[in-house]
Amino acid sequence: MADQRSPVSAKDDLSLMAAMASGDATALSVFYDRHSPLVYATCVRVLNDRATADELLVDIFHEFWTRAGQYDVTRGNPVTYLLTLTRSRAIDRRRSMGKRSNLKLASEDAASDKPDPRPTAAESAVTSETASIVRKALETLDPVQRQAIECAYYDGLSHTEIADRLNKPLGTIKTYIRQGLIRLRGCLRNDSEGGRAMARPS
Repeated sequence: MADQRSPVSAKDDLSLMAAMASGDATALSVFYDRHSPLVYATCVRVLNDRATADELLVDIFHEFWTRAGQYDVTRGNPVTYLLTLTRSRAIDRRRSMGKRSNLKLASEDAASDKPDPRPTAAESAVTSETASIVRKALETLDPVQRQAIECAYYDGLSHTEIADRLNKPLGTIKTYIRQGLIRLRGCLRNDSEGGRAMARPS
C-alpha cells in the first residue's frame, strides 16, 4: 500500500528548516505543530503569565520564520536554535514588563524567588515528541546539574545568582552547568542521529 502521509510532514527538522528558508509556509506549519508546545511551556515558565506567553509564542515563530535563511547547522540542531531564541526573547519580555511598571516588577521579583511548584517546561510539554526527548535528556543529569541549568535557562539567572540561590561556590555552579550541558548535548545529538538513521530508507 502506498504511503499516504504528506511528504512535508515526514521530513525531519533539518529538511523543514531548508524548506522554510526557501519560503515554504507549509514547512513552518509542520514545524510549529511539532514544537510549539515546548516553546509555549518555556515562555510560561519564564514569564509566569499565560496571556503574555500566548503573544510571545506568535512573535517567536514569526521571527524564527524570517530568520530561517540565517540558520547555521554547525551551531546546533533546529530545536536548540529555536529554544535559544525562545529563552532570549522570553527573558527580554520579562525585563520589558518590569520596566513598564516598577510596582509589577517588585511583585514579580518576589514571586520569582519562590520555588516554582509547576513541572518543568519539558514535563509540561510531554505530549510533544521533542519535549519528551528533552525531558528524558534532563532526567539523565544529576539533580544538582539539572537544577543549575534550569535556573540559568528558565529564570535567566547569572552564575553568581545561581550560586547564591543554591548556596554553592561559584566555581561549583560553573562546573555543574558546563558538565550538564555537555551531557545534554550528547544525549540530544545521539537521539537526533538515531532518529534520522531510522527514517533513512533501506
